[in-house]
Amino acid sequence: MSDRPQAGPTRDEIYTGTATYTRRVLSLYDVLVLGIICRRVWQCDRAEMLAGYDRNIGERHLDLGPGTGFFLDRCRHRSPRPHLALVDLNPLVLQKASARLRRFGPRTFQRDVLSPFELGEERYESAGLNFLLHCLPGGMQHKAKVFDHVRTHVMPGGRIFGSTVLAEGVPHGKRAHKLLDSLNEKGTFDNRGDSLSGLEAELDSRFAQYRLTVRGSVALFEATA
Repeated sequence: MSDRPQAGPTRDEIYTGTATYTRRVLSLYDVLVLGIICRRVWQCDRAEMLAGYDRNIGERHLDLGPGTGFFLDRCRHRSPRPHLALVDLNPLVLQKASARLRRFGPRTFQRDVLSPFELGEERYESAGLNFLLHCLPGGMQHKAKVFDHVRTHVMPGGRIFGSTVLAEGVPHGKRAHKLLDSLNEKGTFDNRGDSLSGLEAELDSRFAQYRLTVRGSVALFEATA
């Protein structure tokens, strides 16, 4: 089965995935999602994603869908006072992540990343999109527009990196199919048609230099803007 037809998502669909992240869900996220589900179900240890931050993060960094701020809290920053900007549609996510990262004084922006978004004149050395794409509605061709939108905020030669859970073209463990079905039914994920070949095609059409690796159900990508 190929990536599904590329009809744009409705406004309600755009808000459904992000609304899942309530205060309670965010309080459990690090342990349940990053600690247990990543390793046991998706078969990708969170250390893989942390290593992506360590390799790619710049002193001026933009994070789309920062979650709880776990990786920005633990990665190896280039300076003791990095300049961080956090972007999410859900204000609870921005509150949670910015509180955790308060020592860095991050800027926060409530934005829909599937549409062109404004952040001011500043350009960033890196942008993280960790576990973001599988939450965005629409087929891969549509959700990959986030690469175009974020690239306008990243300086030439900067790094754009992240990870996503795919439905097709990756080796799923025995628990993965059941959880994928459940998360898609609830609207937490919207990735039934997301494939490794589809993701690679979108990266290849935009970036002359990129790296795509697979760990279990997860694809990790790194590209040069």
